[in-house]
Amino acid sequence: MLPRSRSALLGSLEHYMVAENEGSIVGCGGLQPYPSTCGEIYGLATCDRHSPRGTGRAIVTALVQNARSNNLSQVFALTLAPGFFEKMGFRTVEHVDLPMKVWKDCVACPKFGNCDEIAMILDLN
Repeated sequence: MLPRSRSALLGSLEHYMVAENEGSIVGCGGLQPYPSTCGEIYGLATCDRHSPRGTGRAIVTALVQNARSNNLSQVFALTLAPGFFEKMGFRTVEHVDLPMKVWKDCVACPKFGNCDEIAMILDLN
């Protein structure tokens, strides 16, 4: 996950979903819409010890449904766990296929030019 300032985190709260189990937050993820009818699934995380099996899948499914409800045609993710996203129908693409992400966040990332994350897209149509 990219480091973010406190104000950036506060500004993105409206895009997040959380998963709760027995009164504890056990996972989260966000959906950042982009002007080109595309959105990014980001900040996906689950608690190793307390999240029930399938928590990550449930969060991504809810975020994809949110994207569909907002008439987005694609969602993408940058991930170190491509197998998880492949099982959900995402396909691998090159980072340059995501110019809006590259110029918004990647250019300021310490890993820029040496990124180890895999870019993946899910077509919603």
